[in-house]
Amino acid sequence: MPANPRSGFVPVVDGKLYFEAAGSGPAIVFIHAAIADRRMWNREFDLYSKDRTVVRYDVRGLGRSPAATSAYSDVDDLRALLEHLQIAKATIVGCSNGGRIALDFALENPGRVSALLLVAAGVSGFTLELAPEGKSVFESDNARSAKIPADWKAGRREEALEGLRGYWASAQAGANVDLVRTMMRENAGEIFSDASASHSRSLEPPAAGRLRSIGVPTIVLQGDRDEPGMTYITGYIAREIPHAKLVSVAGADHLVNMSRPAEFDKALRELLGRAH
Repeated sequence: MPANPRSGFVPVVDGKLYFEAAGSGPAIVFIHAAIADRRMWNREFDLYSKDRTVVRYDVRGLGRSPAATSAYSDVDDLRALLEHLQIAKATIVGCSNGGRIALDFALENPGRVSALLLVAAGVSGFTLELAPEGKSVFESDNARSAKIPADWKAGRREEALEGLRGYWASAQAGANVDLVRTMMRENAGEIFSDASASHSRSLEPPAAGRLRSIGVPTIVLQGDRDEPGMTYITGYIAREIPHAKLVSVAGADHLVNMSRPAEFDKALRELLGRAH
């Protein structure tokens, strides 16, 4: 049982976010992927609260956070959460879209970030022109994934959900398979519609052209069983952020912390040592 647990909703512009926090000491904030919710950090929430303050939350429209119905900013939402919890500075861990939020937040609030662990992260403003060598790979990924939303639209929902799991989370095993399926099923409405995400205000200018201004310790994790196109995105991030370290994790899919927890922990512990 995590020490000093607390949870609830923090008010944000035209909405609210569900969060959970525990522990005490230097803070770590975990931001989930868009195919999941805060539960993808179940293990980390318990483990790292033993000697730190840990925070996890559901972005709008996923988990227990209500869907957005008007324009909002993921950066403003995260800042509101930190202010609500009276956290001045934190190490930010973000997976996929959570990594995109982490990068945007670090650029807009550099004094509030101690370090970044970017797990198969996205980056706002990334275009094929930034990685032209990956053109054929991205095209292949897109062609292969096209069946998933088509199945959902046609009412073949179980096929769509299993296709989504196979595409992003093929390396999961044991109870994690059930957890991934549960998160995808319960969040399917948002995952397949982007109803909330469509209201999200983009960072201007976007992060892709600003990464060289990030000055905190950064580690980028990339699973070798993730979709091949992701390697071009994470590679670009690692090249652009000064002194960032890129780690390829053997046997990991998109949700690296769940498929290869030991390797994830090694990277996070190293990062925490560098940050403090």
